[in-house]
Amino acid sequence: MRADTESWRPSIAASDRVGSRLVMSALFAAALIPMLVTPVMPLIDFYNHLTRYFVLAHIGTDPTLQTYYRAHWTLLPDIGVDLLATPLLRFIPPLLAGKIIAMAICAILYSGVLYLNRVLTGQRSLLVAVLLLPLLYSYIFNFGFANFLLGLGLAFWAAGWWIAHRDRPRFAVPASCLFAVAIFFTHGLAFGLYGILVAALEVGLFFSASTRRPVDLLRSLSLVAAQAIVPLAFFAWWIVLRPHHVPLADAAVLAPQALDDGRPVGVAARILKRLIPILRVEEGPAYWFDIATFAIQALGIGFLMLRGRIAVVRAGWPLMIAALLTVGIGAPKLFGVSYITDRMPLFAVLCFLSALSVRPARWTFASRAVVLVLAATVAVRLVVVAVSFHEFGQGYQEFRTLARMIPKGSITVGVTVGNYFHETEVPRCEMYDPLLISQYGQVGPLFAYPDQQPLQLRGKLKQAVDALTAAFPLEKINDYNLYAQTAASVGFDYLMVCNADLMARPFPANVRVIAETPHFALLRAK
Repeated sequence: MRADTESWRPSIAASDRVGSRLVMSALFAAALIPMLVTPVMPLIDFYNHLTRYFVLAHIGTDPTLQTYYRAHWTLLPDIGVDLLATPLLRFIPPLLAGKIIAMAICAILYSGVLYLNRVLTGQRSLLVAVLLLPLLYSYIFNFGFANFLLGLGLAFWAAGWWIAHRDRPRFAVPASCLFAVAIFFTHGLAFGLYGILVAALEVGLFFSASTRRPVDLLRSLSLVAAQAIVPLAFFAWWIVLRPHHVPLADAAVLAPQALDDGRPVGVAARILKRLIPILRVEEGPAYWFDIATFAIQALGIGFLMLRGRIAVVRAGWPLMIAALLTVGIGAPKLFGVSYITDRMPLFAVLCFLSALSVRPARWTFASRAVVLVLAATVAVRLVVVAVSFHEFGQGYQEFRTLARMIPKGSITVGVTVGNYFHETEVPRCEMYDPLLISQYGQVGPLFAYPDQQPLQLRGKLKQAVDALTAAFPLEKINDYNLYAQTAASVGFDYLMVCNADLMARPFPANVRVIAETPHFALLRAK
């Protein structure tokens, strides 16, 4: 394998030293500014996960948490951040810890893609680093999928490490097996994408080699497959012995038409739904803005490729094909993990950037101008994201005003008007409700699925959550007054309504209004 490796691997340029690393680090630091200008980042699921880490960190010493929650530590293919963040929450306030965790995940993803790019191209590319920055605020990051993003960053690091050391299999295989296990327990889907990464790159390296023997490709793929033995064995055990049944695929995957709230969706609507995470793979505050900047970047990169200034390395083409196939395959839910299709455009773009090589030839004025336009577009995106993040500070202050009025230990639920629509124009609110638990001593619903998280609900909280879920089994809620009425009748003491200005009045008869702000209302069950 050594001869094949040496035939494709470029040498690292002498100029590839401390200077480029410092510039890339400075670019990354500048990209973190949107996270610093707001007390609460508008990430849909992130603070629900963060509060779970808080509960797990303090459940041993807090009698109230012990009454309503139970730690459920077991080996699960989705607990990477739980393991790392739970100790952190014992010493650091939740909001600060959330920013540290989000920044660390972005740092691992950013550096992982750059590392693989350097291994494949033999150079550190500032252009690739710049193009990576807006992807830190991706459609998936705004979903708040912390475990997946951490696993994806580890996958790019592990793929780069494998490619760099594959010529020494006795050393590389055992180490990569450990990396594979770590990725799997961080997030199962990220482990699957890691397999696609290394397998596709092995095929690319085979076709890029000066001599190509099928036995060499078979041997390389066998070494890649060896890394999957332990994760796949555990995955099989998880499927058979998991405490609750998780279907292999969502019904919408197998049906000829996707389902929306039990009703078939037309072809045009399905196509639009598939296009949204592609056109908004870098997500900002508005459709038109994301589509416009997406078009500018696509045209700019296409121009540079046509002029021969940048190119995908030969070994990266099979990976490009594999990544595009993942985008085209529809699977909204597999093995209990939702929004599979929405995650694939981010993976595909990161694969593209990891295999992108910048040609050292003399650049024309037009090419330099295009690079400046690309850099300016990235800068504008980051500024606009920072402004949009900053605007959530006012909502957080309104939330705090009402949250202080709730007695500690109350069973509280959020009523988020316009929720569960990632691309909605209604302001996001999902990040506020979990903070009632971690900052104000309340108890309430959290992600606590036995097949996915190391936490369980118990007591009156579990009874109330189960009753509310039975009444509203689908994520989409059409009647928020009925939802609030039901929540007040099944055992919740208080209801924190966000986007209350959009909710029909009067409020249900079985609740009493405690206080209101322009966008929030605090209700108490009668």
